[in-house]
Amino acid sequence: MTHTDLAAVANEAQAWFDGYVETFIGLAAKGSIDPAPLLDYFSVPISMTTGTAHTVLTSAEALSQGLAHELRGLCDADYGGSKALDPVVRALNERAAEIEVTWARQDSQGREFQRVRVLYLGARTDAGWRTVASVILAS
Repeated sequence: MTHTDLAAVANEAQAWFDGYVETFIGLAAKGSIDPAPLLDYFSVPISMTTGTAHTVLTSAEALSQGLAHELRGLCDADYGGSKALDPVVRALNERAAEIEVTWARQDSQGREFQRVRVLYLGARTDAGWRTVASVILAS
């Protein structure tokens, strides 16, 4: 595979991730707890690792519940928006990319209440790009 081919893969992954960012921030900013618009950005099973837990969601229902829980948490935090800071997209091969980004989350008054660095593993599936794993990185 040539460098140009990998650049095209990275561009595709970036465009897909940009759609996810826009969808996620838009839902959370509206106070929505319905994860349905986010489900197409993830593949089941999906592996999620934080500093305190490792979870594998093995069904669409579990994924939906997990995303709804995250949206509820942001709603409870008086979420106003996020900035996706310094995203880095690296094509790993023709069907996979890693995306590393810092989320700077703000309340409705524009005050930052959380900053977290996340690594996503994206895969090009038969249904399109999907997140197959995510890891909260140590700060």
